[in-house]
Amino acid sequence: MKQLLETYSIQEIIIFIILLAVAIKGVITWIDWAKGKIMEKMGKKKEEETLKQDINELKETVDKILDKITQIDDTIDLLVASDKDDIKAYITREHHYFCYKLGFIDDYNLDCIEKRYSHYKDEGGNSFVEDLMREIRALPKKTIEVTSYEAKK
Repeated sequence: MKQLLETYSIQEIIIFIILLAVAIKGVITWIDWAKGKIMEKMGKKKEEETLKQDINELKETVDKILDKITQIDDTIDLLVASDKDDIKAYITREHHYFCYKLGFIDDYNLDCIEKRYSHYKDEGGNSFVEDLMREIRALPKKTIEVTSYEAKK
């Protein structure tokens, strides 16, 4: 230490100590900065991985939803086809009853048949049912009272 004091003045030693402290602080600051950058990169990487995982989970969910929609769509198609068949059978049965058995129709039953036929057409039905409807519409119209009275004869 004596040799140090002989070579350098106290002012120079103080300046060295201050410079050394500043250098140490700079190194510590740089280390903190480097750690922050590394952590930031790792955080971004983790965030990317989390986002990728979330995206994959969303894709799986969307695929499941699309499969379910396809199943529902197929079921709806089946129900519409079944409903068309039901309406066709209903109109055929009513046609045979009113055209072949009674020979006339009342307004209420005609209205009910017309509504069912309208649903049939809305569902895409197109067959001999249109001919049956023409024959039903051509029947003589009688009121329910007359129909009930004449049905008793």
